[in-house]
Amino acid sequence: MKYLLFVYPCNEEWDSTESNQKIAEELSTISKSDEIKYVYGENHSIFHFDSTLSPSEMNTYVELIKDEMSEFMFVLVQGAKNIESNMEGSHLEHLLRVNKRGRKPKSNPIKETLQNNQPGFDITKLMEDYKVRVQEFLKNEICDLTLDEILDKITDQGIDSLTRAEKDKLDEYSKQI
Repeated sequence: MKYLLFVYPCNEEWDSTESNQKIAEELSTISKSDEIKYVYGENHSIFHFDSTLSPSEMNTYVELIKDEMSEFMFVLVQGAKNIESNMEGSHLEHLLRVNKRGRKPKSNPIKETLQNNQPGFDITKLMEDYKVRVQEFLKNEICDLTLDEILDKITDQGIDSLTRAEKDKLDEYSKQI
């Protein structure tokens, strides 16, 4: 699965070059091709990579990375299709072109571009496109589904589609039986 990881530092201790390098190195350990593409500025970073981890496993992994570093907030988005941006075309293409066949890249697997808010890069515009996904993520923190609805979701979309809250609710139901 391809992922986009948006990272926002929460304190002054954040060193954008060092911190982003560390996150990229950590992500490369779970990446299918060891290739991580990222762009960053002073107050944001976007990572693009491919991993076999499910979204919930990926969320847990990013939480573990976060625990080892300066405090940051993140948004994890599965998939990278139909992206619109006002980012310079060559930069967006570089960010989104991750090794598609799992082959080893010819050069250094960790790429970095777009330092210090290059012209044409507006994180606000990019985040507006993902506003609905972020709202869905936040809504899923509380699960009000019935057992039948959760089981239907598993049947339709698979067990990996369940949020952490839905899995917890399923565990609660299983203890009642």
